[in-house]
Amino acid sequence: MHLFDLEQVRHHQHGQEWVPHWHDEWSFGAIVQGECRCSVAGRPFLARVGDLIAIAPRVVHTGALAASIRSGAVLVTMLYVPTAWLDQVGLAAPGRSGSTRAPVLARQARDLVSPEDVQAWLRRALPLLTRTLRPSPAAASEPMPSDAVRALIGRVQAGVLAGEQTVTGLARHCMVSRERIHRVLKQWLGMAPGDYLRAVRLHRAKQLVMDGESVASVAIECGFSDQAHFTRWFRRTFGYTPGDLTRAVQASSAQLVRPARSGAGDDCFVVRRTAATGLFR
Repeated sequence: MHLFDLEQVRHHQHGQEWVPHWHDEWSFGAIVQGECRCSVAGRPFLARVGDLIAIAPRVVHTGALAASIRSGAVLVTMLYVPTAWLDQVGLAAPGRSGSTRAPVLARQARDLVSPEDVQAWLRRALPLLTRTLRPSPAAASEPMPSDAVRALIGRVQAGVLAGEQTVTGLARHCMVSRERIHRVLKQWLGMAPGDYLRAVRLHRAKQLVMDGESVASVAIECGFSDQAHFTRWFRRTFGYTPGDLTRAVQASSAQLVRPARSGAGDDCFVVRRTAATGLFR
């Protein structure tokens, strides 16, 4: 049996916003307090307290948190789950991204601490999400990218990972015009080329930090002008800093099951056995 990392993040900062980004895993969340104004694949929706949300892998999305008027608090618990883990445990993925009402499950998401808690909650939440988020009939009629477009997007990503850091350099690498790259990325990913360049670099940076590289060296390796610039964009994309992730991974490696106070005053800890990782912001 293969062990997978299941990353857990708790967001509780009123006014926190995310720039357009994606995750390689399924994103499952619960609105415990407050609300989240989301845009998923260019479609806006409002997730309120008591809602569960699901976002498919590699779907571009943004979000902004707002505290409850009554309590003045906001808490959104997010779990990032590899499709291979769902397959391994026999859970079907939802047919599409979206949200559904589930007040009891949303409340239960407040207290997920151990790997067993996380996995038990997913086993309760996934069947509901799968039943309610069936493939949309309209999806069949939506335009799909051609093979040529898919190939170009693949070349763009390969170019970024190979070190290209400008749209001009990408156009040269892909042997197409800057305008062509802009049209394709904007139409099919909902992102301007500059935003896409930064997002790919940040995803690579996240993996390097999880592999144990120092934040300073990752910032340089991924083309950021300095560590502060890197940290600012990392937090705007993922909701926590690379330093938070470093501490979480270190705690996980040491098999610590207790909160660790970060320098910024936020709580962050990791619980990892069958690989559940937690970050608290």
